[in-house]
Amino acid sequence: MPRKQASDLVLRARIALERLRNGERDHPLINVALQVTIITSFITRAGHGKLDIEFLENVKRDLEDIIVEADNSGRWSVPRELIGDLTAVINEYDRQICVTRMEIIVRASNYLDKLCSDSDLRPLRGGGRQAVR
Repeated sequence: MPRKQASDLVLRARIALERLRNGERDHPLINVALQVTIITSFITRAGHGKLDIEFLENVKRDLEDIIVEADNSGRWSVPRELIGDLTAVINEYDRQICVTRMEIIVRASNYLDKLCSDSDLRPLRGGGRQAVR
């Protein structure tokens, strides 16, 4: 994938990460992090990842738990160590987007779309997606 196009995709994730790092908390930010984690996991399972799949699954589960807690209590609690883990995930996502064949990225995107349509993630106002359990 051309670096310019890859940079545009990764920019959204990096902005969300910086906003989380600065203390902002809301569904769209967590959803971006969750989507990046899902895509990174898919690409990793396809043999193009450097992070351990268990690590990625733990990050995904932590993000889903944050959304469920926020939905139930209105309280957004993002542990500082999760921000560090998300930094590793987004760095890996950046690397994968640049070096992975487009076919794999398209399949990962289609997988995310299927999850969304199967109600594992549901649309939010403003175009984001929200995890539901």
